[in-house]
Amino acid sequence: RHYQALFTLLARTGLRIGEALALTWDDIDMVKGTLTVSKTLIYPLNTDPRVTTPKTRSSIRTIKLDQETIRILKEYRTNQKETILRYGFQRSDKNLVFQSPEGRWLRINVVREYMYEVCKRAGLPRLSPHALRHSHAVHLLEAGAPIKYVAERLGHSSIKTTEKYLHVTKKIEEDALDLYANYVK
Repeated sequence: RHYQALFTLLARTGLRIGEALALTWDDIDMVKGTLTVSKTLIYPLNTDPRVTTPKTRSSIRTIKLDQETIRILKEYRTNQKETILRYGFQRSDKNLVFQSPEGRWLRINVVREYMYEVCKRAGLPRLSPHALRHSHAVHLLEAGAPIKYVAERLGHSSIKTTEKYLHVTKKIEEDALDLYANYVK
C-alpha cells in the first residue's frame, strides 16, 4: 500500500523521488493541507543512504496538498500504524512517511524497479517515478496554472527549467489538431 500512497503523492505534487522518500510525518500538516520540502534522500555510490539539503535553495518549499492527496495520506498513515503493530515491522525512529519493513528509508532503485513492474503489468511503456513529476507539471500548465506557480511548486530555480513543459503541451496540442484534421477529412 505504501507504493500506492507514494506514487499518488509524486503524481499530485510533482515531488522528486528523493524529496518524497526523505519525508517525515512532521513535514506534512494535514490540518493546513501543506507539505514542506526541506531535505532529500541520496544514495552516494557504495555508501549508505543519507538525507541532505535539496538541489537548490528554491527546492526548499512548502506546497499545498489537494483534498484527495490528504485523504490518501491519512488512510495510508493509519494503515502504516496497523501494519507495524500487526506484523511487527520496525517503527522508524525517524518518523518516516515511506519506510521499509525494517524501519529504514525505501531505496530509490527498489521504488524505480517496482514502478517498472507496475508499468509492465499495465501494458505501459517503462516509466520511472520521475515521469510522475513531468506529468504533474504538464497537467498544471494544461489546466492554465501560471508558469511561475508551477516553477515554485516544483522547486525549480529558474522558470526556464519549467518552460520545457510548455513545449510538451504545445506539441501535444499540435499533434492532437493534426489527428483531428486527418480524422475529419
